[in-house]
Amino acid sequence: MNQQQQREEARRRRLINRNVAQHRQLYFDDARRGVVSNAGTVRRNTPRLASVADQSDLIIDSPLITFALKLGIVALMVGLLIQHQAALLQGMLSLLPSGLIG
Repeated sequence: MNQQQQREEARRRRLINRNVAQHRQLYFDDARRGVVSNAGTVRRNTPRLASVADQSDLIIDSPLITFALKLGIVALMVGLLIQHQAALLQGMLSLLPSGLIG
């Protein structure tokens, strides 16, 4: 590859990287404004049906379902803490300096 081809290739890569960065910036600006669908920005106050790419698949966006899922996750985490409390406590005690443990 000669110098002219290397310069053209470097220029092409810079243009591609610049276009990707610009696209990413515009996408996240739109996502922050809530323009992009399925971008993780959910309106909290309005339960609605949001259509996905396939019109037959519908996602129900409801605060009650969101709360139930969060409650389930927290309950699962608490259950795991209770189930593995001996191993977790032993691990925490092993992090302490040996002079503190009697």
